[in-house]
Amino acid sequence: MDMSASFFQCRKGLSRGFTLIELMVVLAILAIVLVIAAPSFANFILAQRIKAASSDIVASLAYARSEAIKQNGSVTITPTSGNWASGWTITSSSGVLQSQSGYQRITVTGPTSIVFGRSGRVISSVATPINIDDADGRPAVTGRCITLGVSGLPRAIAGSCS
Repeated sequence: MDMSASFFQCRKGLSRGFTLIELMVVLAILAIVLVIAAPSFANFILAQRIKAASSDIVASLAYARSEAIKQNGSVTITPTSGNWASGWTITSSSGVLQSQSGYQRITVTGPTSIVFGRSGRVISSVATPINIDDADGRPAVTGRCITLGVSGLPRAIAGSCS
């Protein structure tokens, strides 16, 4: 008798696949894990949104500073409608250099405008730092603070501005 044929005949009675009970247990465990992980994932997404906004503002400040040096003139960054979270525009005497769209679910507070002189230093009268935080005020999400050094170089640090 062929050995392989008898092996398959013995296993022929066994069923293959999942039972309905096994499937329901796996789905229940998956649902529990998702319920536990969802709030943490939402906080993670919001923290990444705050970091992205911080990076965009720092990049725009550095760009405005370099354009002021390059053009040997003043360059101004102004928030859209007075709200940094709505976006901002970089302008010089030659016109609009760059515009940035706004962000959702974050608050951004800062000065009404920032002006870089031809040396690259900030010449606006108010040197207020820019604070980026969660619009809902969740304590689990760390905000960011952007400051401008004496030379006009922007720097972002974790935490809110004091």
